[in-house]
Amino acid sequence: MAAVALVLTGVLVLIVDGHGLSWLAGLTVGGAGGAWIALLRSQTSADKTSQATAVARTPSAARAERRTQAAVESLEQAGWRFLHDLRGRDSTYDHVAVGPGGVILLQSIDPQGTVTVKGGEPFVERRHQPDAEPEVARLRPRALADAGAFRDDVLRVAGQRVWVQAVVVFWSEFPAGCVTDGRCVYIHGSRLAEWMVRRPHQLNGVEAEDMFATVAILAEHGADLPLPIAL
Repeated sequence: MAAVALVLTGVLVLIVDGHGLSWLAGLTVGGAGGAWIALLRSQTSADKTSQATAVARTPSAARAERRTQAAVESLEQAGWRFLHDLRGRDSTYDHVAVGPGGVILLQSIDPQGTVTVKGGEPFVERRHQPDAEPEVARLRPRALADAGAFRDDVLRVAGQRVWVQAVVVFWSEFPAGCVTDGRCVYIHGSRLAEWMVRRPHQLNGVEAEDMFATVAILAEHGADLPLPIAL
């Protein structure tokens, strides 16, 4: 709207002054001003996104991500490939795994307490903070939304649809060990590698390499990808 107002200023200059040169000057000023405002807004939006990401990445989350990364390193010998802290179009993903068992999007967390899953949502019992909010707020919807967003990113790059399995990795006490709830899997980090090895075969070697190449493009370009979503 600001850019339109500035361009209209050029129109008013033409009406009042009646000279084409004045019109051209007004239009130039209006266009430059609009571009400047758009740039400022873009920078402000990027700064806010960066700040939000920094706030969300707590020391506990960073430690959980490092532990997950270490837990799956040995799977590279079995044909799995990994990217960590991957920037997508609209989000940042903790870990992406591509291998014989398909494409997996993993989120690593370490809530302080004992985790149980009720009705598809995890709850945390905090012995030292019994009055604390027990539910890990909307963890399942966020995990599924991220998996859907990543699937769309792959479609945007490769023009093909792929199933993306959402997995939440706990590094806190989780007596159940592994809970599969529809499209989302909750698992303790110590059991992650074994679970991935046992997944049904979905991709052969060539397919896995092609898919990982697509993921690598996402890692390199992230939100700046100029490619349209394929239909």
